[in-house]
Amino acid sequence: MKKLITAAFFGCVGAVAVAGADLEERVSQLEAAADLDALTSRLTLGGYGEFHATRKNGATYGDYHRVVMYAGYQFTDSIRLNSEIELEHSKTTDGYVLLEQFAVDIDVSENNTVRLGRFLAPLGIVGPNHEPPLFYGVERPNFEKYILPSTWSIDGVGVVGDLSADVSYQVYAVGGLDGSSFSEGSGIRGGREAAYPGLESPSLTGRLDYFGIENLRVGGAFYTGSTDYGAKGADAMTGGEVNILSVDAEYTSGALTLNYVWAAGDHKGNGAAVAASDFGGYYMTAGYEIWRDGERAVIPFVRKGSYDTHEASTNDGSNDTEIDSTQFGLHVPLSDQFVLKADLLDENDVETFSVGFGMMFQ
Repeated sequence: MKKLITAAFFGCVGAVAVAGADLEERVSQLEAAADLDALTSRLTLGGYGEFHATRKNGATYGDYHRVVMYAGYQFTDSIRLNSEIELEHSKTTDGYVLLEQFAVDIDVSENNTVRLGRFLAPLGIVGPNHEPPLFYGVERPNFEKYILPSTWSIDGVGVVGDLSADVSYQVYAVGGLDGSSFSEGSGIRGGREAAYPGLESPSLTGRLDYFGIENLRVGGAFYTGSTDYGAKGADAMTGGEVNILSVDAEYTSGALTLNYVWAAGDHKGNGAAVAASDFGGYYMTAGYEIWRDGERAVIPFVRKGSYDTHEASTNDGSNDTEIDSTQFGLHVPLSDQFVLKADLLDENDVETFSVGFGMMFQ
């Protein structure tokens, strides 16, 4: 009898020990799940991407032009991170990987936010809203690509917010452009600093948008500042100045969409390689939705414009950097986040035919 009681006692102790271990493991699992839930509730993942097939000058080729991954994190109700990493042309030898955005927003009042880090220059229409379903055309408009130039990541600090129910604003102090990388053919585009941005002499940029008229948004933006030689600093050969002023508008009425962008700028004092010059231009776009079924639609569009990356005349008195542009195309969204595209672009009688698809997910 005594042996039976002893055996029963140790059996109970063993069962309690096993049950305790199981309970402890379960508590650990619940704590880990709670930690994961807390993380995922603050984390937002998204991105966008696009593929283009192009025929130009007798050559036809495809290009996974860009794939961008987005990650956002809500530290508190008033502090959040927005970041984007971009892979262009599907590899790093002829393409590249870069940090497109890495910005922290800190709400300081109901209508005003301080922004720190890397973000997009607030010029034009496509620059701030460059996801493929949001703009017409397989490629981004060349006017915005070379004149503004989209997409332009800048590094600095600023304030964004609303001045009233109808007016929003952005203003920033940011790193400058690398004047040693300007060219007549691509203008200031090569001066964007993807790494080691020069902060020796900050530039200023900002914009205002007005929403007080139904279906219409009108905005204006500016950029002004000195150039440098990136991480190598400013010197007499590259130190100069760039100024840009732009105006844009978007209008929607029923099936009709219209937009317009104009910009003018100048650069000077950037050494002998590229003479000081004005640059600028415009484009206007009209699209009309001819069919819709839910999120699916067919929207033909036409875009007309002109731009010049270097208005200074060449030695023989000609001006071979001025481009007159006409574009016809189709924008076919299959959902709000996936679109098929096709267009024919004529620039100074050089035709480019493109088809492609694009997406964004968030």
